[in-house]
Amino acid sequence: MDAVEVACRYVGWSYAWGGGHAQGLPGPNQGMIDPTDPRSYGDPNLWSFDCIGLVRWAWYKATRQDIVSATQSTWQNPEYAHTKFTKEQGEAPLLPGDILHFGAGITHVALYLGGGKVVEAPNSGDVVRVADARWDRYQGAFRPLTNGVFPVWEYDGLGRHVKTWGRPSLREDSHTGSPVTWQDGNGISVAVRALCQRVGERVTVDGMVNNVWSYLPDYRSRVSSLFLQGPAIVPGVPSCGQYAAIGGTLDGADSNTSCGDGTEPNSAGAWTAKSTTVWGRTVELRYNGTTACAWGRIIGGTVGDEIWVDRSSDNGQTWEPMLGYTTVTSGGDGCTTQWNDNGVVMRACGTNGKGGTIACTGRY
Repeated sequence: MDAVEVACRYVGWSYAWGGGHAQGLPGPNQGMIDPTDPRSYGDPNLWSFDCIGLVRWAWYKATRQDIVSATQSTWQNPEYAHTKFTKEQGEAPLLPGDILHFGAGITHVALYLGGGKVVEAPNSGDVVRVADARWDRYQGAFRPLTNGVFPVWEYDGLGRHVKTWGRPSLREDSHTGSPVTWQDGNGISVAVRALCQRVGERVTVDGMVNNVWSYLPDYRSRVSSLFLQGPAIVPGVPSCGQYAAIGGTLDGADSNTSCGDGTEPNSAGAWTAKSTTVWGRTVELRYNGTTACAWGRIIGGTVGDEIWVDRSSDNGQTWEPMLGYTTVTSGGDGCTTQWNDNGVVMRACGTNGKGGTIACTGRY
């Protein structure tokens, strides 16, 4: 039974309370703290499954249908086509892959393996394991009804496991106009398998920009790599040009495309790469290594002082001049907008008022 094969691949993984329930997106996700169980305090450091999360993922991988969600797993109303087996029928009618329910209030589920054994994610502090079924707590079982032959592990063993952030939408193609196939409805980080990357639509989220998209074979979908790596290519994940059935290459990708020209600078983690002075003012080239953004700043001046940045793609032989030109309108300080410094050199230039002396920093 394919669902059993899937679940057994996770034997030894740590249990994580809430794991497997990023709302619309099945899969191993970041655990949460169960306020009733002190053993769960470390679960937010784990990306794995709780009991129903494991069952949900196993049946999804086996059928390509997300039939067993957290809200669909109750004994009273499973909301998917199934054959039901009662406690009174005992073990005799059960087959591998059946979903067993335990506890008077249905507090645990597991997948039946046969021979009185189950594969289960038991509780915080434990791991996914094969164990004897607790028949004294058994309440009954469901056998989901599905049709068709479904691939279980496409590109088996290939790809890199990476973690999502935010609320990504998985899509049929590498642009935001493409139909959504899956969504992370609650922003819980999910461990996904990225097979390859290609250039697609340039996407901006939280001031970061990326034109690279990753293909996730477990979902047959693509997601902006922004939600996996931020403003960069995901390291260790090759070009989709290797896979003819998927297609697309990294031609035109920037190693870090987070900096949108003319946008407001993000000073978090920024530092002064070069500086100079002009009539008592300090002119600085500010730089953020995370976003590859640079901008100019003038401090200690007065109203009317000017500041801008120049950018060069040929190491200073020629310049794209006066980017983000700004004058100080109040106080004594001012800064330009930010500009992409990836693969180029820049300098900041300032004056002590219009028509005054121009001073430029060294290039960086």
